[in-house]
Amino acid sequence: MEQVSTELKKGPKPETVKEGKVLVIDDEIGPRESLRILLKNTYEVFLADHVDAGLELLKECKPDIVILDIRMPGKSGIEGLQELRAIDPVVSVVMLTGFGALDTARQAIQLGANDYLKKPFDTKEIMKVIQDNIDATHLARKQAHVTEDLRNLNTELVSELTVKEHMACLGHASAEFVHDLRNPLTVVNGYVELLEEQLGGLKAKLGDESDEAFSYLNVIARNIQRCYEITDMWRNLGRDDGSNRQDVALVELLRDVVRGVEPLAISTRAEIITDFTTDPGEVRIDSLQVFRALQNLMTNAVQALPEIGGRVRVVTSLEGSAVIIRIEDNGCGMTSDQLGKIFEPYYTTKELDKGTGLGLAITKKVIELHGGSIGVESTEGEGAAFSVRIPRIHDVA
Repeated sequence: MEQVSTELKKGPKPETVKEGKVLVIDDEIGPRESLRILLKNTYEVFLADHVDAGLELLKECKPDIVILDIRMPGKSGIEGLQELRAIDPVVSVVMLTGFGALDTARQAIQLGANDYLKKPFDTKEIMKVIQDNIDATHLARKQAHVTEDLRNLNTELVSELTVKEHMACLGHASAEFVHDLRNPLTVVNGYVELLEEQLGGLKAKLGDESDEAFSYLNVIARNIQRCYEITDMWRNLGRDDGSNRQDVALVELLRDVVRGVEPLAISTRAEIITDFTTDPGEVRIDSLQVFRALQNLMTNAVQALPEIGGRVRVVTSLEGSAVIIRIEDNGCGMTSDQLGKIFEPYYTTKELDKGTGLGLAITKKVIELHGGSIGVESTEGEGAAFSVRIPRIHDVA
């Protein structure tokens, strides 16, 4: 059989921006040419008249969607689908089926096809199906790229954490470094899990879920950057000379912290409730330092919650010239003995492999460096409430 790839040889016109690459594999010249003519003005089209030729084009051109006929002489579309998935597990595949082959089309879906269309196909329907599936391919590829970056970053961080743990005896700063990297990595891992679950629903149609999936990617990117910022901070031994302080809208910072902790809450079926009706305006702070302090408090609150009905409430208020941030939970609470030690370095109520006992000590130090204070109220079995007090720089109109 002769391989057909007319559009590959010609290529798109230099002045035309194509919206994606489409590979059509069909032994019948009629449907094959009809698709080429229909799609050529919008997409870069590649054609093959049998499966093996199509698989070669798949490797060479990396299309965004493959339109594959089910019934072909020699190697069938079903066999081709299985080989195609071994080469590219992400690219969207739409099967073409004639009358009487719907059962085979449904089998193709089970084997990894994204959709199927019946011959003769409707022009408007196939254009929509093609664009939806191209969008799905782009999103899945971006997710795969981000996931690979995360794996590489995680490998580097684990390696550096190992070194820092061996250096813990040299000083408190090394142990703090180990602790600080755990929270951003928890956020990253949580959003990766959510994103993988989200993208699992895109096999059939992309739908309206793409915006939410892309928002997860943005959160991941922000937290990767935060990991690098923390690394840079500890290269400077964590000194706070005030040079990194800026006027920051506190409510926006709190919303960012909540977004970061939400995956942990979702994984434990807990709820985070916010009440920012009192907007304290701006505070002059090192936003990275205060972010990590507040993230420590919210993460601890979520981890203390019961398995069912867990709730964390975050409230802002004003008290004279100070901003009050109150973080309440309905978790296990603390005894009076625990309350007396809670801000001591290395003291923890968690299991040895789940906490270093540095989180609240770091939080207290950060808040006090900003001229503020932190207090806690708790009764065993009835939850806890942490109150953070930070000086305000601007009065709210």
